[in-house]
Amino acid sequence: MQVPIFLATLVATVAGILLSVQAGRAGNRPAHYWRVGMTVLLLAAAIAQAEILGRDWEFPKGRLDLHLFCAFAALASLPGTAWSGWKLRDDPLMRPVHRRWVGAFIALTVCAVATAGWMFLAATAAA
Repeated sequence: MQVPIFLATLVATVAGILLSVQAGRAGNRPAHYWRVGMTVLLLAAAIAQAEILGRDWEFPKGRLDLHLFCAFAALASLPGTAWSGWKLRDDPLMRPVHRRWVGAFIALTVCAVATAGWMFLAATAAA
């Protein structure tokens, strides 16, 4: 039962990211703020589900380490993304800074998802 829940949460998180970007680019601040908040909650749920699912598997150390690096780097980019978005409210010159932070978060999240799939390709069931 863990896999369908995890995949649904992961798909919802990706949809949340896409919808958050869409609202932000459209300048719809109320929708953007709401969607970003929901996406962060969905991301937390996906991480929790991944942790539960991962307990049943053994992963090659190098693949696991790369995945965790990407995942933690994505999470580490969230404060910069939030800070630059907050500053953008009053300073339009922050737009390129915010776009870079958002781009970094998305790129690192894509890397985390891709390395998770790569990690699972070599996984074995835990004893």
